[in-house]
Amino acid sequence: MNQKRYNQLRVAVTLFVGMIVALAVINNSYLLSFVAVITGMIFMALVRSRVQIKTDERESVVQEKAARLTYAIFAPTLGIGAFLMLVPSGSGLSVFSKGEFLYLESLGMVFAYLTLFLITIYAISYYFLNRKYGGGGSEE
Repeated sequence: MNQKRYNQLRVAVTLFVGMIVALAVINNSYLLSFVAVITGMIFMALVRSRVQIKTDERESVVQEKAARLTYAIFAPTLGIGAFLMLVPSGSGLSVFSKGEFLYLESLGMVFAYLTLFLITIYAISYYFLNRKYGGGGSEE
């Protein structure tokens, strides 16, 4: 099975599981939706284990650059959004200073925690991958 066939199968399974989940939620059968998602995940894991998807070096470099660019855009955007929502609204400095948007402070806290979590995950993964692939000064 090649990459194109695998992607087609993945889309078909996703659509099928989505339809089952939608019908289950409409009928208030949450157990059925849970079982459908788990079954779809197991099926795709089994198919993935049998498929040998080959990626070349160019594709790996493109994926790395896309991940790096996504992080470089998303982390500051999330941090700036958190900052703007956490600026005290009583002082009149906030964009939302009319007092009607009280939930935005809570949303700002969530964004701030997500930003810190994202930076922490990046730092930990960078540390381990750097050591795994020969960085970190462990060579003598």
